[in-house]
Amino acid sequence: MNRYMINEVVIKQPDEGLGYNFETTYTEDSTRVQTGEGFFTPLFTVESFAYKATYLTLREMSTILQMVAKGQFFNFYYMSPYYGRWRTDTFYVGKGSLNIGWFDDVTGHYDELSMNIIGRNPI
Repeated sequence: MNRYMINEVVIKQPDEGLGYNFETTYTEDSTRVQTGEGFFTPLFTVESFAYKATYLTLREMSTILQMVAKGQFFNFYYMSPYYGRWRTDTFYVGKGSLNIGWFDDVTGHYDELSMNIIGRNPI
């Protein structure tokens, strides 16, 4: 069974799969004229994923954050709808958020971790 991994470490699996997005960047002179017709020159397109997991332990949270925080690049093993297969590529996280539930050293947990995992390389 395939599982999402960061830097070859199996991470807490998302609750309901990953949201998938792709974004194309265009040249500065791409525009629409007054009639509404668009004139666009694409530069590249990247994949990104909306990750959300709930009820994470301190260890699960710490493991993920140490691999993705500070804008570091990391290897992400994922199912790519674009390529139609599980693969590894380089990604980064620019922003994430977490909700702390109740916490103590033995039985604490975090309610939720969410973040956008953005591809470094174009598809």
